[in-house]
Amino acid sequence: MNDSDLALALSRRIFGYARLDPGLKVIDRVGALMDWAPPPGALITESPVFFAMELEFDALREGRRVALDLPGVRLPPEDSTPFSVSVLYAPRPERFLVFVNSDCGALEVERQFAQERREALLLADQAAAAGRLIREQAALYCDIVESANDLVFRLSTDLRVTFVNAFACAVLREDERFLLGRAIDDVLGHSPQDGWRALLGPADDASFEQELQLPGGASVWIWWSVHWVGDKNGPGEFQALGRDVTDLRRLRAEAARGADEARRAAVMRERLRIAHDLHDTLVQSLVALAPQLRLIRKVAGPDASPRLLEELTHADTAVRDGLARARAALSDLRGQTVESQGLGAALEALAARFSSRTGVHTLAEIDEHARPVSGAAAAALYRIAEEALRNVELHANARGVSLRLSADPSRAVALIVADDGQGFEPVEVQPGHFGLMGMREQADMIGASFDLRAEKGGGVRIEVTLPGPRSAGTETPFSHKS
Repeated sequence: MNDSDLALALSRRIFGYARLDPGLKVIDRVGALMDWAPPPGALITESPVFFAMELEFDALREGRRVALDLPGVRLPPEDSTPFSVSVLYAPRPERFLVFVNSDCGALEVERQFAQERREALLLADQAAAAGRLIREQAALYCDIVESANDLVFRLSTDLRVTFVNAFACAVLREDERFLLGRAIDDVLGHSPQDGWRALLGPADDASFEQELQLPGGASVWIWWSVHWVGDKNGPGEFQALGRDVTDLRRLRAEAARGADEARRAAVMRERLRIAHDLHDTLVQSLVALAPQLRLIRKVAGPDASPRLLEELTHADTAVRDGLARARAALSDLRGQTVESQGLGAALEALAARFSSRTGVHTLAEIDEHARPVSGAAAAALYRIAEEALRNVELHANARGVSLRLSADPSRAVALIVADDGQGFEPVEVQPGHFGLMGMREQADMIGASFDLRAEKGGGVRIEVTLPGPRSAGTETPFSHKS
């Protein structure tokens, strides 16, 4: 470095130096970066940089240390340039040499520290904002859950209650502290066969409907939506929301009944069309045939052969019988028998016609206390009885048949048709046996059960049970939903 370069470094506060005598007094100081040092003749330890550092200088003088380094020194004011100081000892001549240079690395470190402090403050602000948002969302979630007219549960992995909302406590009429920790199937009164343990797998989602018996005897249907919250292979819990769908199920049933009524109306229209066709063809032909037979008898006169008169008598009887049967069939096709006479009277008339036509002894027992059955239910029960008697006529070879309509205390109505014929093994019934199939379908359409008991040589017994009307007017906690 030439003299001009050195002078520039000294003047620009890039470099500076000083010499000290063995007693630590300043001999001279050079460069603007040494402004902090005391003037010549003063002790260097009077400066803030070397204050109370006499022992370190003694160690340099005695050779116990090679140099004294002070990096990153900054003196007031705060915006002053940081510098580093190095002190060496020269035994000949006995002098301390002090070298000072600006410390740009310290500035960079300070800038880095300042940047890190700013980033830390920013992260702290973001964390605080996220915490506030989480608390707000948690408060909103709790408000929604607690004010909802739905059952809300949270369950551990072993399906024990860890949370229950106020509405569920009100519905179950239980205090929260008596519900927490209990198994959900125990809380809701489900058996192991139809309980949640049978429906949910580990970390599984599911939705299903279950009947819930409420305190006081009422029952409602609950649709459950269960979701697993957490890691599929780690910690988590189930969250279950239950909603009353009793009214929805009733509407579904009403819609199904409406569809069934529409089907029945379509069937009735077709039956009426067939009835009109039979009336216009078969019945009219039989009506026209009767006077022709009488005319033939008249033309034949009293001198006709006995054989001819006998055949004419048989033909006239057959025409009258056929006409009576055709008119009965037309009445059945039009559905007038059940509607006009009532189910009990229609069944008695059906049994009487069956006995007259087949010669099979037929006993009809009608319970006077059986609740009135009308509409689609009455028509279906009549059709089932009609089909059962038709099967007896065609297949049973029976001597006697009983037809009974009865009721039990729950107001359920039972129709039983039994014969003492040759019977059959149920396994012998071939696919496509539409008589039995039709009876089952008729029972299903009105919500009745169908039971067939038959054995080889032991006759056949068919029982159709129509459940009694469900008690209405029971108020439940779900009755006042907003």
